Amino acid sequence: MQATNAKDMRIDEFLPLTMRSIRHVRNVPRATFLLSSFLGLALLLACSFGCAPSSSQGDGKQSGSASASNDLPELTEEMIHERINDAGVREVPEENGAAEPISWSFDEEEPKEITVVEKQMEGERATIVLDIKTSSASNARNQRYLAGQIRTMWELKTGWALRKWEIVRTENISMKYRNLPKPPAQNSNR
Repeated sequence: MQATNAKDMRIDEFLPLTMRSIRHVRNVPRATFLLSSFLGLALLLACSFGCAPSSSQGDGKQSGSASASNDLPELTEEMIHERINDAGVREVPEENGAAEPISWSFDEEEPKEITVVEKQMEGERATIVLDIKTSSASNARNQRYLAGQIRTMWELKTGWALRKWEIVRTENISMKYRNLPKPPAQNSNR
């Protein structure tokens, strides 16, 4: 729509192309806009099916070097150490059983010793038993030490372009915690 008076003509000179496009979209009938949006989304959805990995596990006609298991990204110890951060475990009892059980979320800043005890891979799922020794970060209000085994269940998640292993569930097998003594208050006058 062209400007009709001098003031609107001057404004049109300074409007960037995007503003003119927005003004044009405002004048498009709602039915046309909705139809074109729906068709665009349908096209995007149809094209995204070609990007996903095939769900078949092979029909036996493939050679040994091109089997479906080779298409899975490896679940390495390095990846396990990285992905355990932000995972949590519930119902962690105290060592002597005197206090209530706690829930624990592993944090990147905590010192951790992680050992893989058992690893079972079943296609796009894995069950890994970990032996973990960790303690609270140095700036935590309640200092605790935790040690024991947990079972982690993993699934291979597919995004737009990447496939990555993620922890979907954790179970406490033998992990227990111990409250650590509070460090003595430091005198800031010295």
